[in-house]
Amino acid sequence: MYFVNVDHFDPLEDELIEAVMVEQNASLTFELDQNKSEEMITALYRERSKMRQQVEELQGTKDKFEQDIELLAPVFDKIKRRKTDVDKELEEIQSKLQDAEVPYLALEEENKPLFEEHITHQEEQKKQEEMLIALEKEANALGGDLNALEKERETATSNYTSKREEILLEIRHPGHLYYGDKAEVSVSSKAPSGKGLFVNQGRESGIREDMIFLVQKSDAFNEIPLILKSAIVEDQFSFLELYPIGMSQKVLNVNDGEKLFLIRTGDSNTSE
Repeated sequence: MYFVNVDHFDPLEDELIEAVMVEQNASLTFELDQNKSEEMITALYRERSKMRQQVEELQGTKDKFEQDIELLAPVFDKIKRRKTDVDKELEEIQSKLQDAEVPYLALEEENKPLFEEHITHQEEQKKQEEMLIALEKEANALGGDLNALEKERETATSNYTSKREEILLEIRHPGHLYYGDKAEVSVSSKAPSGKGLFVNQGRESGIREDMIFLVQKSDAFNEIPLILKSAIVEDQFSFLELYPIGMSQKVLNVNDGEKLFLIRTGDSNTSE
């Protein structure tokens, strides 16, 4: 029948080849999946071994903690009892503190005006300090101006003195002192009555009778002025008597041998 019907059969060679290839691919895929599964199973075994080891370590740690807790249990009980005692002490202290705050609060309320006044004084003090700082700055500025003025005055005084001496050198002086001339004298002795004194300068030094002198003991006028009048004048000595005018000294306060500066002032007899 096969040979009789051979013309009526379809060829299946291509389908067979394709089926064989599919079977080969399936076998290869199966082997690959099998190898991969074995590797995954091996990895799972390894991971389970690690986890088992970790579980054993954790169990050991847990057992140790439980032992430590058992050992620390008496300490915890002691701490709890101490905490209870401390809580009681704290409550007592808080109660005492509240009782102590009552008079303090009353005192604070009573002194509230004083506190407010203190705050007001502090604000006022702050303003005064700021004003003081401003005044200090102004004073420093004025001090600088004063120093500059003092230097200018010193310069002007020096210029005046040098110019005055230069002019005086050109003026022919008479035999007596001009008004404003200054003469240095030495006190020879003071009269016992205290009304005058003798000096070792006289007519040769330009002193004449009835000259009035303003006495200066130093270069600064730091005392009440002393005024003397020449009563007796000889060539090399003179007697100067106390000549009170206005607020001048009424007592002759000089010592023997003391140096004095006589500045001529007032009227005198210069006819000679």
